[in-house]
Formats: sequence, structure tokens, C-alpha cells
Amino acid sequence: MEGVSMKNLSYCVDCKRIANFSEECSYCQSQNIKDLTRKAPVNVIGTKIKGRVLKVKDQMVEVLYIDENKNTYVKPFEAEKLKKVL
Repeated sequence: MEGVSMKNLSYCVDCKRIANFSEECSYCQSQNIKDLTRKAPVNVIGTKIKGRVLKVKDQMVEVLYIDENKNTYVKPFEAEKLKKVL
């Protein structure tokens, strides 16, 4: 299942923001849009949390992340609060 496209979310290649884009990024007006895939690395904007995409349901994304004590968590975030990591 690696590389399976998430149905309704994509990310802008230029600004790395994740949202439900149709043809143009609503943040930077770029037309460089790609589909968000499972296991894609993401960053939660405004925090130090970095993780990987597990599931997408509507505009909520379940992110798998590991804290500094090596504890693994799965936490849902809104898509607008996430940014794609290279």
C-alpha cells in the first residue's frame, strides 16, 4: 500500500502546504500540485512535531510521530496545519 494516493488531499510543490487543492494553491497561487501519499513525511506548522501520514478522512489527517522519549503516537490534525517535508 506504499505510495497509495489519498483521495482528496494534495500539496503544493512550491510552498509545501497541504489542503484540498483543485488546480491552484490557495496560499501561493502556484499550479504545481501533487497528490498526498500515505507515509509521506509532514510537519505540524507552529510545533516541532514531524511525522508520517497514516490516514486521511475529510480534512483530518492522522499523523504517526515519535517524541523525544521514543514513544509512538497517532494523532489527528487538520490538513491546513500541516506542511509537506522534503
